[in-house]
Amino acid sequence: METFVSKLRKLATPKGAFIVLALFILNAIILGRVDQPLSNLVNGEPKLDLRFGYDLATVERLFDTYGEQGRELYFWDLLVDTPFPVLGGLATILFVLVAFHNSLWQKLLFMAPITFIVTDLLENALFMFLLQSHPSLSSELVAFSSFVTQVKRSAFYIIFAELMISGVIVIFVEAKRMITARA
Repeated sequence: METFVSKLRKLATPKGAFIVLALFILNAIILGRVDQPLSNLVNGEPKLDLRFGYDLATVERLFDTYGEQGRELYFWDLLVDTPFPVLGGLATILFVLVAFHNSLWQKLLFMAPITFIVTDLLENALFMFLLQSHPSLSSELVAFSSFVTQVKRSAFYIIFAELMISGVIVIFVEAKRMITARA
């Protein structure tokens, strides 16, 4: 973990953090556009990734409503979603590194982004497996997938807060630095 963090420290500049954040936002915009046809297939009902839990009946109903074409679209949607947790987690980690210089705080604040990255990637793999398994879905696998989604969504809310707080700190410190440099 220390070598990983030391490599990230080299990228941990305000410019580097904002570049990764911009890529994260771009990926979110693209993902939103790819999500729209899926949402249209089910009259605006959210896809599994965006729910705080689901059961076998919900997954079966959703996959059946998507139809063959919609399930294939969901597979591609998951591929577009793959960079999302990596970019979001990385942006959060970079902003934390720039905003907080205490290594204990950094390690504590890294927990949510790392959890988000791992669980979102695992969730995508589980969804791909569920899509391939349809219509023979395992209730145990759906329950495990739902648990992973709940952990991921919880971690996402935490990284969103971390990103906002550390982002404000970085903006404030950089603005102060620029004003001081002009004086």
